[in-house]
Amino acid sequence: MINLVKQVVRLLVFGNVWVSFAAVCLYWETALLHDLKISVNLSACVFGATLFTYNYHRLFRKNRIYSGVTSPRHQWILDHTVGLTVLAIFGGVLSVIAFLPFLSKEILLRFAPFAWIAVFYVIPVIKWNGVWRRLRDLPFLKVGLVSAVWAATTVLLPFLCLDPDWHPTAKVWLTFTTRFVFIFAITIPFDVRDMEQDRSANVLTFASQFGIDGIKQVSRILMLGVALAGFAGYWMGWYSAGQGLGLLCSAAGTGWLISGLNAQSDEWFYSGFLDGSMIDQLFWVWLLGLFI
Repeated sequence: MINLVKQVVRLLVFGNVWVSFAAVCLYWETALLHDLKISVNLSACVFGATLFTYNYHRLFRKNRIYSGVTSPRHQWILDHTVGLTVLAIFGGVLSVIAFLPFLSKEILLRFAPFAWIAVFYVIPVIKWNGVWRRLRDLPFLKVGLVSAVWAATTVLLPFLCLDPDWHPTAKVWLTFTTRFVFIFAITIPFDVRDMEQDRSANVLTFASQFGIDGIKQVSRILMLGVALAGFAGYWMGWYSAGQGLGLLCSAAGTGWLISGLNAQSDEWFYSGFLDGSMIDQLFWVWLLGLFI
């Protein structure tokens, strides 16, 4: 029984089901902050698109990328290629079908840059210093690209699905910026996990330049920004007191979690707890928003 539970947990985390659910939670948080009706179709689309993208990234050139890197996660990916392929196909089909009711030329044109970043993130498409590089290989860019795609998907897309001609208000820009900063803060630590892989590809990252202590300091400062954004949203009358306090609690808890980062942090710390901090943020915003 215990072994079965472990296998299921590994499938949820290493198979990127957990992070896909986290993406849906951030969309739901946007709906709460902006009084939007939660769409089942859009929830399924966000879940499926994240499931497809993350598993597609893991499978693309997996033998070359993971050939010199050994970890329980990498070995699990190599051992479960068929399962990850099934999950990727399922996620892709689900996202396309769920998105059909929202499909329009305007949405495709406006959201295309973020979709292209997600697709080409792991494909060598840019020649840099005579070598073809993936978008994630460009110096210091990968964290910003990831943050931009997540913020656009979980903040801007819900409004575009309601009105393809919509333009962001100041309140939406605050939510977008807060989401970008939060994702940036929890993604920087992944540079520590990927340090050997990035070093072998000659990729400059925050971890290689600032070290683990520097990464932790930057992430904690960014979390302070998330907390201040929650206060600013309340002060401007855009968020309720409970919602602003929820962002503060999320920032404090995630900042405390990041303080525990070290060179020995395992995959459960990254893909389990750090990715789970997105779910935690929805929980606090929802719970405290109910009562305060």
